[in-house]
Amino acid sequence: MTGNDKPPSFDDFDARLAKMNKGPDARKGSGSGAKNSGWGQGLQAGIEILTGVGVGALIGYGLDSWFGTRPWLSIVLFVLGGAAGLLNAYRHLQQTANTKDEP
Repeated sequence: MTGNDKPPSFDDFDARLAKMNKGPDARKGSGSGAKNSGWGQGLQAGIEILTGVGVGALIGYGLDSWFGTRPWLSIVLFVLGGAAGLLNAYRHLQQTANTKDEP
């Protein structure tokens, strides 16, 4: 870039971006990475369950160490975390099923 060259303006960039978004290829939810694909739904549900179990177990372990009640709080919060993870996965899958039913 020489001293006389000016960088393109943001107005030009905004105009080009708006033109691209209005094109025929600007479809929502297309391609293999679509949010509502079966693979994506299963992965999201699995992550919800594992996260609930993991967070519950870690909090339970920390509280057990603090209160000296090993292993009772770990067991209780492990089960509660698993239930919370299952509930979150169920809610996510229900929401996805409801959006697929809409025209």
